[in-house]
Amino acid sequence: MNGAAVIGMVILSSLAAAVLVGALAWWWQRQPRPHAPARSRNLAASDDVGATTTVAAAPTAGVLQRRFLLLALGVGPDDADNLRVQRAVVEDVVAALTRADLSSRYTPRRPNLLPQLIQSVNDSAASSRSIARIIGSDAVLAATLLRIANSALYRLQGQDVQSIERAVTLIGNDGIRQIISAALVQPVMESNNGADARFSSVLWEYTLRLSLAAADHARSVEREDGFAAQLAGLLLGLGAALAMQACADVLARPPLRVREPGTLLELLERCSAPTAVRIAQHWKLAPSIVQALQQVGEQAPGGLARSLQVGQLAASAAMLHAPGQLSEDEAIAALSAQLPEHVAAWLWKRVSQYDGERA
Repeated sequence: MNGAAVIGMVILSSLAAAVLVGALAWWWQRQPRPHAPARSRNLAASDDVGATTTVAAAPTAGVLQRRFLLLALGVGPDDADNLRVQRAVVEDVVAALTRADLSSRYTPRRPNLLPQLIQSVNDSAASSRSIARIIGSDAVLAATLLRIANSALYRLQGQDVQSIERAVTLIGNDGIRQIISAALVQPVMESNNGADARFSSVLWEYTLRLSLAAADHARSVEREDGFAAQLAGLLLGLGAALAMQACADVLARPPLRVREPGTLLELLERCSAPTAVRIAQHWKLAPSIVQALQQVGEQAPGGLARSLQVGQLAASAAMLHAPGQLSEDEAIAALSAQLPEHVAAWLWKRVSQYDGERA
């Protein structure tokens, strides 16, 4: 074969190969392509291959609230998914708390000094001395108030406050009014004994934090009445205490039944807010407080109810953080999911400074 023929065959082979490659490329491009999976919103990627990491979602308010209640009831994380609910006990307790002729056991008498307290709150001219005089008229109230004023949530100096007037001067009128209302509610909340004594102690710490956070949020963010939010927060705690009390009464009646944490959890989640509403109505508190308590579990609550929800979230996070069941980063992330970051950081600092000492 001469050289020209060889060259011709090489050229023809090259052309055939090119046509074949082109055909394969055209066929490949015409095939349906699988869509790449969308990147999750919870993934944070860098330019480096393999640098994608998963960012845990912040725990929700409902999750933290339930975790706190389980902690207060002495239920460990391993037992949380295996709780038994005694439906008959739940229905008996609900009936006891909601019947029309509520006994004084489940509807505490309105504290005698509450009307004077509310009047002083609404009186911008009320002086520290006049407030101190109201407190001093009740020795038990005065002692309780000083204990709360010297707790980590309110203490503003290294030494204990020894006099009511000094407490009023240091904390200011708004602060002292908050403490007075807490002091009025505390004796009722701490009336439980026996198996529920520890729960009452933990609930009181939680309620103090809730009411404080709700008041600060209402005053600073919602531009609502901080005292109303604080009093509503205290009633939420009181409602929980009365739900526990009603359950203890039902369990003590024949037929005797054991105390099941699952039953208590169901009652606390179901009855605390409605019982608080009944107390607020019985005490003839402002309609805004009653309405806020009615809206606590709603998706689109009003201003005061939003403050109560934030208070519940902040207090639950703080109570879980104290024994090491929630990190500070997780707590701030949970608050930041509902609040601007600077507000979340400020509110967390406010409620987490409580050192676990009973007020």
